[in-house]
Amino acid sequence: MKAAVIAFSVCGGELAARIVEALAAEGDEAQGYIAARHAAEQVLLEPFDSVFGLTERLYSEMDALVFVGACGIAVRAIAPHVRSKLTDPAVVVCDETGRFAISLLSGHVGGANALAGRIAEAVGAMAVVTTASDVHTQGVELPQDLVLGLGCRRGLAAETIERAVTVLLWDEGIPLVRVCEAATIDIKRDEEGLLGFAQAHRLPLRFYSAQELAAVPGEFTASERVLRTVGVDNVCERAAALCGGTGNLVLRKTAKDGVTVAVFEKE
Repeated sequence: MKAAVIAFSVCGGELAARIVEALAAEGDEAQGYIAARHAAEQVLLEPFDSVFGLTERLYSEMDALVFVGACGIAVRAIAPHVRSKLTDPAVVVCDETGRFAISLLSGHVGGANALAGRIAEAVGAMAVVTTASDVHTQGVELPQDLVLGLGCRRGLAAETIERAVTVLLWDEGIPLVRVCEAATIDIKRDEEGLLGFAQAHRLPLRFYSAQELAAVPGEFTASERVLRTVGVDNVCERAAALCGGTGNLVLRKTAKDGVTVAVFEKE
């Protein structure tokens, strides 16, 4: 992970140096920065004149940005560059006294929640996490035993697929963190949206031919239109069942915004 730690004061610079050291000790590529007027007080950190210019330069280069200062400063600095949780870097804010490490942006997918926890442990702070999937499962060991079967219209963006999957699973009370694999038909191998969604969630994405899917035993939600289009009457349910092996469909085909989803629970 490439991380930038940005401080605005002498006190903040001391904490920033500790965070840089802790991240580097764990094998990350970490660089610290401090407001130029305090640079002489912290020779280990590179000086900067404008946090807005610095953030603009680092936003697309770094996997994570850590601001040591007020949340408001961090929000104003990153605001012009925020695009999608699938592409934005993790953003964490620490107060200058090191009491809190706050996951501000890209908490679950981008890794800000995990980074906040690592920083909190390293400097003796309290990690503050607000993403629903992590808050509701905090302290609970959830099995990763679900397979996500996917289908989609051609050319959908990863953000559209992300939103549809998140909403559909949330409506059914299924935590996305339980999903261990995703599966679809092989004609979707070049779908950038599907590939981007799977990569963002670190999910292996399995591809099966229409013949393989058609051979899966069981009762599935059949569609003549899908059969005419791709050569098999159902993609998401059959793909989830084939990938999952032994078990049961816990969510049959459901759709939103051109995305179809099914969930198979492994035994």
